[in-house]
Amino acid sequence: MGVSYVTRKCNQCAGRLEYLKDKKIWRCLYCGAEIERQEQYDGLFTIKNVVRQSLLDVSYRRLDSALKNIIEAEKIDSHYIGTIIAKIVYEMICAITPGACHESDVRNLLMQLRKNYEALQNISKTITEEEEALYEYLEESDIYATLVLVYDSLSDVVRRDFVFQLVDTKQIYSKDANGNLFTYVLKNENFELVNGLLSNPDNIDVSMAFSEILKRYPDNANKVEIIKNLIKTKQLNYDDKAVLEKYLSSSEDSSDIKAGIIIAALENGMDVSLDFTVKNIFPKIEEDKIKDVFLTYCSKKLSDADIMLAFDYACECKNTNMALCIFDCLKKGNQFVVVPSKTLIAFLSSERSAEDKIKLVEKILEFKVEGKGIEAAVTDYLCYNEDPINIRENVIPHLFKKVSILPTNTVQNYILRCEKDGEKKPEIVKAIFKNGINTSFFNDLLSKYINSSIDSEKVKAEITNILTEGGLKIDPDYFEEYICSQDKNPEDKIYFVKKMLSNGSKVKSKTANNYLIKNDPNNFSSELFSLIFTPASSFDSKATERYLLLCKDRDAIKAQNFVTIAERCLNGVDSIVCQIKHGGNDISCNLLQAYILLSNDSQGVTNEIVKWFVNKKRMKINAEIVCFGRKMKFRKYVVENKTKLSNVSDSVCEQFKVYSMLF
Repeated sequence: MGVSYVTRKCNQCAGRLEYLKDKKIWRCLYCGAEIERQEQYDGLFTIKNVVRQSLLDVSYRRLDSALKNIIEAEKIDSHYIGTIIAKIVYEMICAITPGACHESDVRNLLMQLRKNYEALQNISKTITEEEEALYEYLEESDIYATLVLVYDSLSDVVRRDFVFQLVDTKQIYSKDANGNLFTYVLKNENFELVNGLLSNPDNIDVSMAFSEILKRYPDNANKVEIIKNLIKTKQLNYDDKAVLEKYLSSSEDSSDIKAGIIIAALENGMDVSLDFTVKNIFPKIEEDKIKDVFLTYCSKKLSDADIMLAFDYACECKNTNMALCIFDCLKKGNQFVVVPSKTLIAFLSSERSAEDKIKLVEKILEFKVEGKGIEAAVTDYLCYNEDPINIRENVIPHLFKKVSILPTNTVQNYILRCEKDGEKKPEIVKAIFKNGINTSFFNDLLSKYINSSIDSEKVKAEITNILTEGGLKIDPDYFEEYICSQDKNPEDKIYFVKKMLSNGSKVKSKTANNYLIKNDPNNFSSELFSLIFTPASSFDSKATERYLLLCKDRDAIKAQNFVTIAERCLNGVDSIVCQIKHGGNDISCNLLQAYILLSNDSQGVTNEIVKWFVNKKRMKINAEIVCFGRKMKFRKYVVENKTKLSNVSDSVCEQFKVYSMLF
């Protein structure tokens, strides 16, 4: 015989009753009276037992056995409320359990479920005494947990709430039933029961609980503790790590909770990749939490890849305090760091104040930097960095202190190609020389700079002076090019040439010759010419002609200088044929005749030079000339063009009796 219990109302005040699971009695919510079960034999013991076994089988997902017991119950009484409930529970669980039935059968199951639930509702929309008696007879919390899931899915609040009060979370041993109830209490935010369900993790699907807690549990410290305990079970796998990372990147939980969960995972053997944390978590949490998290990572030896990942993040992030924090954690964790030059270069290229760059450079250089890495970083910053001048002028001197000597190519590239620092460039060049360089490595630097156009004239003059004062020599070819250039002030040239000669620079033997050829005769400098005139100087016909006819030298030395030049003329002055214009006439003549016609020297100098031609070189004044293609004696030309002669030319012709010469 079965047993039923009439216990839904207080027999003293008719008040509502609640079930006390520990005492297995009912207590009135109104008057507090405790009422024991009143047994009545109803003849349903056998079918209740079959239903109970079927529901227990479903709770443990022994669905084949559950179906056999349902069939047995139908044989006994297909209209019994327990039989209908068993069928509803079986059909619901089969439909929602993956693999429990073929996909094509799910629709039929749900249709049958709806039909059976209508049958239950037709019996009563509320709980009858018979149904209540059945629930009390079932006793197993695994069954109650399963019923809660089913009634909740059917939105049957009355039955769900009644059965729910019968559940003892500590007495649920089926993982599936535990999971059913766990999902329900989380959905309804009954977090006290969640803690009870998790008190025995051996009876729960840890992966499911882990995922649900992360998604649904409130943002408080207890969440961290629960996650920590679940990780400690060692029942989580690689897929659970992905669940954790999804939570960390998308949840709106506080940074405190996220940091605590990462730390709990790391401390209990669940790896959360530093790459993921750096990219997805660090940008969203406070500095102090970053420090706590990163110190936990650094409590174990990091891989080289993770070290550089953290280091790069610190260098790239805009928060200086955060960067310092990460560097400090690496130090405290005794992580072996070798800083690549590219990392240091990237850091110096980031947008920061000069103060922050200097502060962080000091911290970075506490670590080992790969060979020549500092020199490479200083080179890149000096020559290529795009920081504003007000930042560069502060950072560069600080960087210079970090290298014993700057590479030769760095110095050359900066001076010859970099214009980033504008009017501040001379100060930086001066700092380069103060840092100490071997000037013997820069033989052609001054030469190249003088011939460059990278800087303004003002800056160029200042830097040229710095290089000159620094003892740099100039290459003879560039020295000559500078001397012969048209755009330099003669006074500046003289100062520079004197300085170069004192530094040991050499003048080529052809420099004086080329100066006469390339330089504008109107800018001829007697002092400069005397500086570049060397014992080895030699001259060609063109240079000799230009000096004599076009250059205005001092009277005291013009004749002497010309004689010296003439004596060093490689082809001899007597062989020089000049093409000149005089009084509108195109004339071809020798050098002596050209000089007589065009001399811009004083009378005395002109007479002295003509006398040298006649007496020393035995050159004939009255030799033939060609005027507009017509040959004639020089005397004939001057007689016919006497009015076109200068006073000096006329006087020379008189003195040397040109007018009285025979044809």
